[in-house]
Amino acid sequence: MAGYYQPVSRLSFIGTTQTLIPPIVTIVTPKGSHLRYLTILFMIWIFTLMLYPVEKQPYITTLSACAGGFGIITALDILLLNPKQAADFMSDSTTSNNRTTNKITRFISIFRAALEYQINARKINTPREAKNTPSLPRYYAQGNGSKSIPRNKFLVRETAIAAWQYLVLDIATMPAIKMALSKQQEEQDLSAQVHKPSPIEQLIEQVIVAIVAWLIISRILMSFYYRMIAVISVALRLESPEKYPPLFNKMADAYTLRNFWGKFWHQILRVTFTAVSNFITRDILGLAKLSLLERYTNVFCVFFLSGVLHLTMDVIVLDCTVRESGSMVFFLSFVLGYMVEDGVQAVWRKLQGSQDAGSSSGKEPEVWKKALGYVWVSTFLTVMSAVYFEPVRRRPERQVGMIPWSVAEVIGVEVMGGLVVVGGVVLMVVYKVEV
Repeated sequence: MAGYYQPVSRLSFIGTTQTLIPPIVTIVTPKGSHLRYLTILFMIWIFTLMLYPVEKQPYITTLSACAGGFGIITALDILLLNPKQAADFMSDSTTSNNRTTNKITRFISIFRAALEYQINARKINTPREAKNTPSLPRYYAQGNGSKSIPRNKFLVRETAIAAWQYLVLDIATMPAIKMALSKQQEEQDLSAQVHKPSPIEQLIEQVIVAIVAWLIISRILMSFYYRMIAVISVALRLESPEKYPPLFNKMADAYTLRNFWGKFWHQILRVTFTAVSNFITRDILGLAKLSLLERYTNVFCVFFLSGVLHLTMDVIVLDCTVRESGSMVFFLSFVLGYMVEDGVQAVWRKLQGSQDAGSSSGKEPEVWKKALGYVWVSTFLTVMSAVYFEPVRRRPERQVGMIPWSVAEVIGVEVMGGLVVVGGVVLMVVYKVEV
C-alpha cells in the first residue's frame, strides 16, 4: 500500500483501542488465563494496522502513535509480568455494596480504576512509583498546614504555567518564523558556493539545535499537554492534585547521561520498560541480579524498546522508512554512552582511592565535575541528535503541529516576546517555578 495515508481518525481509533484493551482484559479474566496471552498477540496484530503515515500531523498523531506501541508493553506488564485482576481494583465501597450495586455500575467502577492504574504510567502514590519522580513543588507547602493541596491553588498555578508554555510553543512554531527560516535557507543555498560554513560554525549550530530541542522545546511541549490533562482532571474532580507531580526534574540534574534520562527526563516509560527488561534479563536469560552483564543488558533492553516506540512515531508522523529513521541508532547509542560514562567514573574513583569511592552516590559532585558533565552530555546529545533529527531536516513539512492556533499571528511577535519574558519572571517570583 505504497503512498497510502491513513486518516487521523483511524489512527486515533486504533490508539484508543490499544489503550482500552488491557484494562478490560485485566478485569474480565483471572491471572494466568490463556486469553491474556492471546490478547498480546491480538494487540500486536492491531499495532501492524496503524503503521501507515498520516497526511496531516496534529499533535494527537504523536500521542496516538505512541499509545499503539506503548499499549502492548503495558499489557505485558499488567496482564502477565505483574498481573492484576478485577479484585485488585475493588474499592471498599464497591466490596461492601457488592449485593446491592448494579452489575453494570460495578463493572464501570472497576474498569475506571483499572484504566486509571494503566494511565498512571509513573504509578504515582503506589508501591511501584517510578524512581526519581519529582516531588510536588514547594510552592504548595507554603501556608498549607494540611497535607492535601488546595484544589484552587493548584488550578491557578498550573493554568498560569500552561498559558506561558503555550506562548513559548507558539513563538517556536509560528508560520512567520518558519517562512523566515525557509527564506534564510534558500539564501544560504544560493551563497553556498561563495561562503561555506566552517566546521566550527556548523558545530555551534548543531549544539544550539540539540540544546534547544531537548532542554527547551521538547520539555515544554510534553509538560504543556501533561499540565492541561492535570488541570482538566483536577477541575472535574476526577483526580486529586497530589496525583500530578511535575513531569520533569530540574535541568541542573542533567550532568551525566544517566541523570539526563533517569532523573531530569520524564519517567513515563520507566516502570513498564523496566518490568519487561527485568523479565528478559532475569527470567529468560537467567542473569545474576546486579551483575555487570545484567545491568547493561537491562539498559540495552530499555533503550531498544524506546527506540522501537520512537521508530513507530517516525514511520507514522514523519512518513519515513525504517532505514531512514534515526531512532534506533540514537537510543541504542546511549548503551555505549553509559558504558563510557561508568568506565570513566570508575577509573576516577579508583585513582582517588577510598576517599571518594564510598561517596560516589549521594554526595553532590564538585562544580568543576558538573561543568565537565554538562559538556559531556551536550556533546553526546549534539552528535547523536544529528542522526535522530535527520528525517525532520529532510522533511520540514512533516513537522508536528504543536499547538492548534497561533496567538502571535493576532497580537504580533514583539508583543508575544514581551509577554513571554514578563510572564516568565512572574512565574518564577510569584509561583516559585524552577527550571
